[in-house]
Amino acid sequence: MCFKHQEHIDKLSTKCPPLDYEPQEMLAFRFVFEPNDERAINNFKPVLIITPQRNLKPETEATRCQGYALSLFDTRENAENRYLKLTKKRKKLRDSLGTHIAAGAIDKTDGVVSKIDDNGHLSLHEFANADLAAKFVITSCLL
Repeated sequence: MCFKHQEHIDKLSTKCPPLDYEPQEMLAFRFVFEPNDERAINNFKPVLIITPQRNLKPETEATRCQGYALSLFDTRENAENRYLKLTKKRKKLRDSLGTHIAAGAIDKTDGVVSKIDDNGHLSLHEFANADLAAKFVITSCLL
C-alpha cells in the first residue's frame, strides 16, 4: 500500500508506518485554520511537510516517521486540552497549529492509525488516495 509522502518514508531506515498501525473507523478531531486563512494550505499536511516548516529536528527515525503522519485526537476535549498545553508557554505556536478544531469520520480507506495514547492523541499515515479535507468540518474555535 502506498502512503502520502511515500518518497520521504522510503528514505527512512525504520519500518514506517509501524507494523502495529491499523485501519480504523472513528470520529477524529484535528487543529485547522479557517478555509479563507492563507495558512489553511497546511490543514491536512503532516508536521514535517507544512510550510513554513516548524523548527523541529526529529532525533530518531521513528520520530521522523511520526512527522509524516497527521496528528488527530479521539475527542474534541482531548484536542482542546492538548492545544492549550502546547500553546500555554509558546503563543506563536498557534500560527502553525491552527485556530479551530475540525471533526471528521475516518474509515479504513483513509490510512493506518496508531493506538490512542493517554492524551487521546493518535497518528494517521494516510493512504495516497485519501482526502481528509473533504471529510472534516470545523466544529469549534480555539481562540
